[in-house]
Amino acid sequence: MAYTLLDAVFAGIMGNAPLMAVKAMNATDVQLQVPLSMASIGLFAAVITGSAMATRKKKPFVLVPGFAGGLSALVMAMMNTAGWFLALSGVISIFDFGMRPAVPSIVRIVYPACVRSHVSGTLRQYSSVVFLCATLASAGLLSASGLHVRQMIRVEIVFAGLASLASYLCFRQLPDLGDGSADEAASVESPHGDAGSRSLAPFRDRRFRRYMAIFFLFGFANLFHSGLVPAFLAKDMGLGYVGATMLLHVIPNLSAFASGGFLTSWFERTSVWRSYSLVALLWGMDPILLAAAPSFWPTVILARIARGPATLGSMVIAFFTGVHSFTRPGSDTSRYMAAVFWVNGVARLTAPLAGALMLGFISRRAILILGGMGVVAASALFLQGDSQVAPEP
Repeated sequence: MAYTLLDAVFAGIMGNAPLMAVKAMNATDVQLQVPLSMASIGLFAAVITGSAMATRKKKPFVLVPGFAGGLSALVMAMMNTAGWFLALSGVISIFDFGMRPAVPSIVRIVYPACVRSHVSGTLRQYSSVVFLCATLASAGLLSASGLHVRQMIRVEIVFAGLASLASYLCFRQLPDLGDGSADEAASVESPHGDAGSRSLAPFRDRRFRRYMAIFFLFGFANLFHSGLVPAFLAKDMGLGYVGATMLLHVIPNLSAFASGGFLTSWFERTSVWRSYSLVALLWGMDPILLAAAPSFWPTVILARIARGPATLGSMVIAFFTGVHSFTRPGSDTSRYMAAVFWVNGVARLTAPLAGALMLGFISRRAILILGGMGVVAASALFLQGDSQVAPEP
């Protein structure tokens, strides 16, 4: 729990990095897409780390990039230009995504199948409250700092980096029972084919291929518009640090906390297809409602309320428990997770670039609507997939 909450402090402060870059460093719309595109490197690296960790203990694959990300934040605090500031934010994302294939294996060992989604969601619920407090405090201090905003940004990013380093010191103390897996890796290793052949197992799975195709559409449409939301709030809607933070982080995190327990309990009782269909529908409602009536506050608030459970639900399914529906315990858990990150990496590399290119032809508002429509289409395909794909074993 200590690891989760300290990491939430780090994420809360870093969540304001795009606003810091926009308002204090005059970042361009194209520069705002840089961290999203750079994160794709971490997702592609996850393909390698996911295969490498398949038959090894998982804890080192979390600790090494975790400490590297914390140190990167300390370097980021020294940057005075938007380009380098956002580039270091992208470096942190690279390390963050590189470690994540270890997570489903750890969750699988520690918790039985009947409670995994609920426990993961509960941890996300409480971390969302800490995230909320951290991001709101960060925005308040930035607003109050006046002419000294650059110095306050430096202080906040340094504090975030120290919190991140402390979180991984806590993680290091976790008992080896949940560090991954000598036991899990050896439990059901397939006798068919060597490790290199087994690395391709996810791509031979028809059900999983369909899931990944829809997941790509969901990720591409989402990332096509999401990098522009801070600029839309700050420039199109004219909001300051606190107002933008309320919409970017506070309202979504409150709604995530309020709905997380019910939502993740429902995940336990239904298929991954129906779960993701609902999550994608909520994701798609957010940009469509936000862009449709940015001056009508009830609609804006409703859009951000929908964002909360969408964020929590997609985090639980994509990074904690989704692959459990397709693979048995064993080394394939990490391999399937590596495939998820590969598809996510392709989307994360191409979608922000496509969004940046489209800025030359259409408005931010139009990009938000197009992205939302793509996510809603993915929701419909997930629901259709539930009726067309054979039941889970």
